[in-house]
Amino acid sequence: QKGAWKLPYPVQWEVSEAQLASFFKDVLPIKTSFTPMSEDPNLQPVYKVDDASAVHVKLYGMAGIMLDHALIGNGTNTTFEYGRKAGNNKIYQFRNNVTSLVRPDIFLWRSPNITNLKRGQIERIEVVYTANSYTLTLQPDSIRYTDKRESFNIPEFNRAQYRVLNALENLMTWQFVDKDTEQYAKAFAKPDCTIKVYLKDKTTKTFTLIRKDIPKEYVDDGAPDMDVLVLMKIDDQMTPLYQMTGDFINRFTRASGHFKTEYD
Repeated sequence: QKGAWKLPYPVQWEVSEAQLASFFKDVLPIKTSFTPMSEDPNLQPVYKVDDASAVHVKLYGMAGIMLDHALIGNGTNTTFEYGRKAGNNKIYQFRNNVTSLVRPDIFLWRSPNITNLKRGQIERIEVVYTANSYTLTLQPDSIRYTDKRESFNIPEFNRAQYRVLNALENLMTWQFVDKDTEQYAKAFAKPDCTIKVYLKDKTTKTFTLIRKDIPKEYVDDGAPDMDVLVLMKIDDQMTPLYQMTGDFINRFTRASGHFKTEYD
């Protein structure tokens, strides 16, 4: 659509550029064994290339006419992968593993990019969280920090300011919540952090974040930040919600002292 690849189902979203590039690079030119492994239709379930088990890959032209239809074995053994053409019983072995590149898993195909707000677009950033509220005003040569107690220009090489700007410029996630999002409406009424970004084109973007405890039985003790679920909504949209890391919310909820030092 308009020069970009889109997911129309089960959600409307941009396609992952990395996944799409791998598909064109590794799947379309895939090489197979010279001779078929089998031509017996009764063995198609064994090779996972029967109609019910296989991943169906259909290619369509601009006019909506199907150009090709292949069935790729959707088995758990990725050492040996097989495929066949639709309507053809000849089963071939692939010389490379491609199952993960065609599996219809939205986690693989959905672009992780949420939005990219560059410094040159931003006029100011207002942050409200439990312990404080402050504003970062972007000036030509510096960024000014202001809260109800103090106001100062942030040192040029201060890391805290760059962590904030970097988070907004590279805002992404691999975990989306598309269903039953209304269960979080009450929590979003009293958020843990609200980030309002005023842009030079006179528009605003509001990012609202909540923290939700995860039951201990679901926590991986070896994974940091996994005992708390951080969810974000954009503007007033409750669907989808975006699962963020603890590091993301921590970048915006730092005390003023972190913005005063040269390298913090």
